[in-house]
Amino acid sequence: MKKLFWITLTICLAGACKKVVEDKKQDLILDAMTNGQWYVFSFIDGGTDISTSFSPYTFQFYRDGTVSGFTATTEDKGIWVGDPNALTINSDFPTAAEPVNKLNAIWKLTNYTMDYVKAETTVTGVVRKLYLKKK
Repeated sequence: MKKLFWITLTICLAGACKKVVEDKKQDLILDAMTNGQWYVFSFIDGGTDISTSFSPYTFQFYRDGTVSGFTATTEDKGIWVGDPNALTINSDFPTAAEPVNKLNAIWKLTNYTMDYVKAETTVTGVVRKLYLKKK
C-alpha cells in the first residue's frame, strides 16, 4: 500500500510539473508578443517580395488573444493563438483586405527571439515567409 502511494504521488507530481512547464512556455510567448508593437520587416509570397505593402502597418498583440494592425487611418482587428509546443502562431484577420489578410494562417516559427519572429506557412501550395520585428 505504501509503495502504491509513492507511485501515485510521483505520477501526480510529474503531471503537475509538466503543466507548470507548459504554463511557463505560454507565459513567455504572451510576454514576448504583447510587450511592444511589431512591424513586418519582410514578407515573401511565393518568391515575390511584398514587404513594402506592409510598410504602413504596426501590429499590437494583446494577452486576450486579439491583435490589431494599425495604419495612420485604419485598424484591422484579428485574433491570434500561440502554441509553444508546436512552435506555431495562428493568426486570423477575418475582415481585412490585402495585404493584412495574407497573415491569415498557421505560421511555423523558424527562428525567434524576444525582438523578432521568422515564420513560414504554405497556403494553397504557395510558401510564404514572414519576418516580424519589434519596434
